[in-house]
Amino acid sequence: MALVVVGLWSCHALPGQLPAPAAAPDWASALPATHEALSAALAALSAGGQSQASSLARGGALRGYLADLAQRGPLSHPELFPTDESVLAYLVDAHVAWAFALGQASRFSKLGVDGLREEPITIDGRISCLRALMEELAWRAPWEPRLALFLNAGWRGGPPLPTSAVEGRSLDWQLTLQAERCGRSSGFWTLDAPGKRLGVSAYTELMWGLPNSQPARARRLLDLVPPPDALREAVIAACGASLQHCVVVPTPLDTSRLFTPPGVRR
Repeated sequence: MALVVVGLWSCHALPGQLPAPAAAPDWASALPATHEALSAALAALSAGGQSQASSLARGGALRGYLADLAQRGPLSHPELFPTDESVLAYLVDAHVAWAFALGQASRFSKLGVDGLREEPITIDGRISCLRALMEELAWRAPWEPRLALFLNAGWRGGPPLPTSAVEGRSLDWQLTLQAERCGRSSGFWTLDAPGKRLGVSAYTELMWGLPNSQPARARRLLDLVPPPDALREAVIAACGASLQHCVVVPTPLDTSRLFTPPGVRR
């Protein structure tokens, strides 16, 4: 699952397989970007699971949000995205919204998540895909590997989706909050103290801007994506301050689909 940044903004699938959402109103480009529809779907997903979030998606609000993403963004309307953080937040929200929408689409019910990552989508007047959005974020913010923790394309074993849309003005705070949620999630960190084995989610192989070799990579992750305090203390006690006394192993990722279209059995 290693991330290789090549061919930015290009996707293997042929353009046009997934039609762009219905166009947003003509006056939408004059308004500041809003994220109520995405935040509502994420809140419903967090509180009530996929079925509750799906009902919101079928109501049309999320389709309207996707339509807005399709026609405007940092390239077409730079005046609406004056900071680097606002551009990064736009790309993260586009990935989150489309990951949910693709997972809900009946026509893609037979695809695995790797296939969904290659499906063409329309973003800011151009054809992209989930994989290309991740690569673009890595290119734009090579110093911020925590951005990858927002970018679960729909793997059941991936990091939890955020509980609300990401905004540029609060990006630093939301990055910290998301990293803490991921570090506390089941299976992200595991420790076999007697066996001197430290496990970390294989999803971290998709995170950029980290040391290539172990245990330096895991040591950096321990600071960026911290486990609960008690587990962190146990890790340091068993593995040493630099984790040099433990073998670091990737915890296998459940790559089955987190989302399935309504009416389709898992």
